[in-house]
Amino acid sequence: MKVTVHRGALVEVLALASGVVPARSPKPVLGCVKLSTVETPNGKVLRVLSTDNEIALETTLGQCDVKREGSVLLPASKLLEIINNSPDDTVVIDSDAQKTTIKGSDSKFVLLGYNPEEFPPISGFEGNADIDISAGMLKALLDRSRFAAAKEMSRYAINGVMFERKGRRLTLVATDGHRLALAKEDLPVEGPDFSHVVPIKAITLIERLLTDPEQKVELQFRENRLFARVSHGGEGDKKPTVATAVLSTVLVEGVFPNYNDVIPKDSDRKATLKCERFASAVRRASLLTNEESKGVKLSFQAKELVLSSRAAEVGEATVEMPIELHGEPLDIGFNPQYLQDALKVCPTEDVTLDLKTANKPGILRSGHNFLYVIMPVSLNL
Repeated sequence: MKVTVHRGALVEVLALASGVVPARSPKPVLGCVKLSTVETPNGKVLRVLSTDNEIALETTLGQCDVKREGSVLLPASKLLEIINNSPDDTVVIDSDAQKTTIKGSDSKFVLLGYNPEEFPPISGFEGNADIDISAGMLKALLDRSRFAAAKEMSRYAINGVMFERKGRRLTLVATDGHRLALAKEDLPVEGPDFSHVVPIKAITLIERLLTDPEQKVELQFRENRLFARVSHGGEGDKKPTVATAVLSTVLVEGVFPNYNDVIPKDSDRKATLKCERFASAVRRASLLTNEESKGVKLSFQAKELVLSSRAAEVGEATVEMPIELHGEPLDIGFNPQYLQDALKVCPTEDVTLDLKTANKPGILRSGHNFLYVIMPVSLNL
């Protein structure tokens, strides 16, 4: 194989591929990326494959000039380092059966790779999509849900984001047992109902592929896997939409909690707040918390909210802001970081907080399509 490729574009593709490659593996080929030349209706392109045997990523790069067709299997980290540190606009990748040479204007690197035939086979996107969605809409849904997913691998069933479709409604839900984020949107057309949990590593990679709100994203669930194809249009209306990346991942097994059972139905207090001002107040009140006193106390009155915190041998903080409260006054404690995580992604200027008692969860709502359930914390203020 011999190909001249745009260095900057190749760096972006290799960085994405390296996100899939496992840090350690008993199989050396899993630490590699496979580069192949492929013929498409728009000409010859360079295809880059990577996998950890659970997640696989295929990206196509059109900013290249194929001189000789073929395939190579090279160590991902070293290849990325070489390409990333090159000062040239383009580099030449030239391989034969024994080695691969990477040439710049003033440099030459020789890499010893592996037999491309040893790379695991990867299934591709086949047939029709279950969901067609714009990158802008999907990214908004992911931004408003993924942050609440469990980080501990021991909690495998909730170590991801649940995708649920009912008719036209697409709902994404994530929880770590202390909080739950739910984001939803209506799709253009109805489709079959389903519910699947996508692992958080794959969610992170999918978000990295969403670089333009106008990109077309197709999601397909089959054989206990998700296939996500991200496409963009060519210049003008004459060129067809071409696939730029296909990510596939195994789905999370296990029982995801029934999120409807988690959302309180008996709240009798509702506070209306300005989102940005509330986020600022929480952030400032949290400045005087520590490992022993992680919570911030929220004292709700009819027209005012007082946020306070105290840390032993450090000091105490008080922040006030105007609100509208329907219901009786209430003092309750929340983890300030959990509040800030949700307030960062609220899509509306005003938010509401539904409350019951100091030991019952609250519900933060922003518009009709985002809600966030947060457990209270005990306070020793």
